[in-house]
Amino acid sequence: MTRPTGGTVLVVGGGLIGSVVAFALRQAGQAVQVLDADLPGAAWRAGAGLLTPDGERLSGTALHADALDSLRRWPGLAQQLETHSGQSVHLRLGVLRVGPGAALRGGNVTPPPWPHPAARLTPGEARVHPPSVVQAALAGLPVVRARVLALVPEAGGVRVFCDTGEHHAALVVLAAGAWSGAFGLPVQAVQGQALLLEGGAQPALYGWRRGKGPAGYALGRPDGLYVGATARVSASAQPDLWARRWLLGVARRLVPAEADRPVRCQLVGLRPVGPGGLPLVGLHPTLPRVVVATGHGRHGALLAPLTALRVLGLVRQLGAAA
Repeated sequence: MTRPTGGTVLVVGGGLIGSVVAFALRQAGQAVQVLDADLPGAAWRAGAGLLTPDGERLSGTALHADALDSLRRWPGLAQQLETHSGQSVHLRLGVLRVGPGAALRGGNVTPPPWPHPAARLTPGEARVHPPSVVQAALAGLPVVRARVLALVPEAGGVRVFCDTGEHHAALVVLAAGAWSGAFGLPVQAVQGQALLLEGGAQPALYGWRRGKGPAGYALGRPDGLYVGATARVSASAQPDLWARRWLLGVARRLVPAEADRPVRCQLVGLRPVGPGGLPLVGLHPTLPRVVVATGHGRHGALLAPLTALRVLGLVRQLGAAA
């Protein structure tokens, strides 16, 4: 049994949201420990890292103001993460967007050099590399590999039952992603698949949607050329052939000169989606001293800085009320 020192916050979930929250709490002087199950299908492992309110069609939605606020906070957060960890999170500004038109029909796309003649630059939007963000945020933090099975309030805190034993904490932040439903939260898993091709120095190039279908996009990352992404309601973490074929079609349309590169891997992530597509950030409805940070869907990277700020405020509020 592990008993952290008094006042410790246990963050359940070491994905992009959980790690950034844990980092923000530690930066504020809070004692933090992370419990992470490291399950297959964790959304951050398959996420593109696009910070694109326009590309995600958030204008006019309930998330638009938060998305713009959080996007403005990313440069400061990236600098803090890099200063703390000594490694880059690969924040890159500017996204090229391609709309439907003659330049794309039949694969007639002018190859690099960029910019693409059918693309327009969206200044202010950006991208990061989710694996690097998680690694930088967790640098130096105590991380325990354990799957949380139950949260039980007790006098002065929360008892956390795991597959490896018990933990006790003054407060818990529940950032369990697609697995948050096990703790009484209305979160649905939406599967997304992507391909990582060899090489890839391209800028972020966002495609278009037909109707309400998923958009295609491609971007060069430190680990290869990322091509995404599918979306369907499913809790399966297994890749499938249909998704691979669709993603290769995206590559042929957006980056035809790179589309024949070898596939390094096919990524599968389970996006946690809250009711109405809105994140759940607040106090748990039934569990005292538990703060919720989940349900971000495909906007986890974009909303991470603002979510961390709000969780920090709630933790301080609960600490003052103790």
